[in-house]
Amino acid sequence: MVPIRILLCDDHDMVRDALGRVLSEEADFEVVASARSVDACLKHLAQNVGKIDVAVIDVRLTDGVGHDITRWIRANQSAIRVVLLTSFLEDELLVEGYSTGADALILKGAPTRDLTEAIRDVHAGLRLIDASAARAASQRLQQSNPTRVSVLEGTDREIAELISKGMTDKEIAAAMNFSTQTIKNHVSRILTVVGAANRTQLAVMVATANLPESQETKKHS
Repeated sequence: MVPIRILLCDDHDMVRDALGRVLSEEADFEVVASARSVDACLKHLAQNVGKIDVAVIDVRLTDGVGHDITRWIRANQSAIRVVLLTSFLEDELLVEGYSTGADALILKGAPTRDLTEAIRDVHAGLRLIDASAARAASQRLQQSNPTRVSVLEGTDREIAELISKGMTDKEIAAAMNFSTQTIKNHVSRILTVVGAANRTQLAVMVATANLPESQETKKHS
């Protein structure tokens, strides 16, 4: 029997190690790599092409979010299945997980069996994030904050739109010829203005507001 080869990514060492031990006890699993950050995870993926079947990734990491890794996988190693781990199942996480191409979203507090079954299911080709559930979550978000992002103008509007496309601060800075710190300052202000808790929520707000894309954003994307 060929084992399912798993990459783990979680920034809490004890959680990652414990999860690795639990999964390694499954006869059909092999944990082949582990990482504690977005950067380290992407390096593992780049160095182990064709050697990973399923990536189990914490949504919130010290240097970014699991969605960033999902986007990279879909663009570069699309055969890898993605299982995201989260402490809270929020609407914006469901929408972002679905839109970036994750295959499953599992609560960290769920029974271990939920995770092991999800890994086997996604490896077999099933997608456990339901499209109808994602649409319902998107509609709830739009109803709760339909117009807050519409107040953004000029540079702030462009930056918010580029964030919704999955671009990092560094990528946005290069595209707009600003320093990375300048972009960080803009992002901080944007989050305050629209009332978003983080970049992921901002991206979802932009995506669900159905705003016409600005001409400047089209040039940068």
